[in-house]
Amino acid sequence: MNETLWWPRAEGEAEVRVTSADATLSVSRALPPAGLIHSARMQGEEMRDTDGVFTEFYEALRLPDHFGWNWNALRDCLSDLQWIHAAHFLLVIEKADAVLSEAPEERDILWRAMNDTVKFWAGKPELPGQQKTTFDVVLLCPPDVEEAMRSEVLRS
Repeated sequence: MNETLWWPRAEGEAEVRVTSADATLSVSRALPPAGLIHSARMQGEEMRDTDGVFTEFYEALRLPDHFGWNWNALRDCLSDLQWIHAAHFLLVIEKADAVLSEAPEERDILWRAMNDTVKFWAGKPELPGQQKTTFDVVLLCPPDVEEAMRSEVLRS
């Protein structure tokens, strides 16, 4: 089992995290920064096709009714999030290896959107009088596919 670091993130570490579901994590490393946090757990088994992906995001992030149910609309919403009053966002996708298993050609699109979103929020400057917004994504998968999945996500 490996020890995963979620918080705080060092400068330049803006990427989706992939870890095995049995990884150990100390409480001090799991605690988010101070401030309002919105956390969501999504189920990879419910995300086997694009409709499932969009449904899980719609429900987990309470996407606005005007959400267009396509990749561009998801990207737009992930770079806005103004309807959720939080300074920190944590998305955890359990059984991430099952995500888009019925549409594998779409996986790169999702992983790229997740990586781009993490980098987008990490790159936004902290404005005076406002707390910096953070956005983290953790993909949980079985230990035997962790390395392959990490390579796939980082390659996107």
